[in-house]
Amino acid sequence: MRYLKLTAILILEVLTLGVSGSAQASPSMPIATFRARRDRAMQAAADAIILIRSRSSVMALNEVAFRQDPTFYYLTGLANAVGALLVLDARRHESWLFVPEPGQLPGFGSLLHAPYGYVEPGSASADRLALDHIASWNDFASFVDRRLAEDPTLVIRGPFRNDPADAAPARLIGWDEAGLWESALRVRWPQARFGPAPNANALRALKDSTEVAVLRRVAASSSAALHAGLAALRPGRRQREAEVDVVAACVRAGAERVSFWPWLMTGSNSDIAVIMQLFADSRFLDRVMRAGELAHVDVGCAQEHYEGAVGRTAPVSGRFDAGQREAWDLFVAAYRTALEMVKPGRTSQDVFAAWQAEFERRRPHLKTAFGKRTADVALSAEAAKFWQMDGVGVAAAEGIIDTIQVGQVLAIEPILTVDGIGLYLQDMILVTPEGADVLTKGLPYTATEIEAVMRARR
Repeated sequence: MRYLKLTAILILEVLTLGVSGSAQASPSMPIATFRARRDRAMQAAADAIILIRSRSSVMALNEVAFRQDPTFYYLTGLANAVGALLVLDARRHESWLFVPEPGQLPGFGSLLHAPYGYVEPGSASADRLALDHIASWNDFASFVDRRLAEDPTLVIRGPFRNDPADAAPARLIGWDEAGLWESALRVRWPQARFGPAPNANALRALKDSTEVAVLRRVAASSSAALHAGLAALRPGRRQREAEVDVVAACVRAGAERVSFWPWLMTGSNSDIAVIMQLFADSRFLDRVMRAGELAHVDVGCAQEHYEGAVGRTAPVSGRFDAGQREAWDLFVAAYRTALEMVKPGRTSQDVFAAWQAEFERRRPHLKTAFGKRTADVALSAEAAKFWQMDGVGVAAAEGIIDTIQVGQVLAIEPILTVDGIGLYLQDMILVTPEGADVLTKGLPYTATEIEAVMRARR
């Protein structure tokens, strides 16, 4: 009965909201922005026809929200297109969008109309979206046949492996839909040359002023969500209850949804090696929080097709004990030292080295056993295992950043596990010519600051 009710609601929404109008690019960005991005992608692979797929299916009933493929959205502005394929013909400097015919998508997809999922072929839609051509999916194979006949040196580039042997069927079962698609393309065009597409994270790395403005709003809502997450911690409460408070805070702050389901992982769950098990846990590691434990609080809000992420470690009971306090304030001091190293031209290794150097400098002055063990772990090989600096933008994690450049929005993510307990901190940071501009404003850092926020909001 519940399935039938949800089905009826979805059909009603599609029929009442989607029968009129036509597919539109994101209102947050000028249409010329997407054309310029496609131009950059073609310049990065002048020997190729580049294939970028949209999401291939509509939202499943148990999903939180429909989420477009980030690279497809970044290059088209089409947040809702389903089953579409963007083809960038770099040799001819032409953009093609191949879309399914009405009724070709399985399940609910057969009911989709513009602007919710379906893009109509033809010149009118192409002009509106600043694309050169929009054609039926049925014409894709003949298009590739024609272009390879005209120019056999073309390389077909997409999310492909350099070694086709890696595409053995046993490796493609489950989540690797792109690998299955690659296998089908190689069978259809056995004589063609295949190669990887231009690095999507590199294409998206430098944010323009419009993106920065959106990300400032995303950072503000994500900061509000973190405050809610800290306030939601208390002994005897389920993690799931606290996570729901974070979701509500995102919506109240103007976001459309969460970037990812909130991580409020307490006690032994705060160990990053344990946290990663949540992806195979139907209960999402849910447990009852206990006094004296620390919590890994990692949250983010999404709006205007951009995603945020921010995190802190906090005490479930609202107060750090002596060892936790010393360890956390040491962790924060090292983070702030790393933040000072965020300048154009510096590398992730420079930032990591500065972070470790602060632990080394403070280690002789530590008094508690937990503080000393934290320094030991930070200065061991374990420290680099999960430590990372990655981009933030259309996705909450847009790939590892090596060299820092003006215009990046990034996150430094130090992660340590000490005695089975996780320590974690993250902000959204804009790189300016002068250095780091922390976008997630007004958040606590030190143990005293976190305790004050938790007291004020309970």
